[in-house]
Amino acid sequence: MITEPTIHYDPDTDTMAIELRPWPEGREGDKSQIGGEDAGEDLVIHYAADGEPWLWEIEHASQHPEHIAAALAQIRQRVVETA
Repeated sequence: MITEPTIHYDPDTDTMAIELRPWPEGREGDKSQIGGEDAGEDLVIHYAADGEPWLWEIEHASQHPEHIAAALAQIRQRVVETA
């Protein structure tokens, strides 16, 4: 469970990366599942080998508070589900 999510922000490019959960180490999975998928304007969702979302990458983050709020809601949901 993530108690302190990892959030990176690069002000030079206005890009934010929000890690929804730690990378699932030690788990075998379908390596073809690893990658990113365009999920909206300036939003790429990255997936781990288990096929689950791992990280949201938000370009022009200062213009997309809705993406930031949605990523934080995903983190909150994971915490509630594991509690």
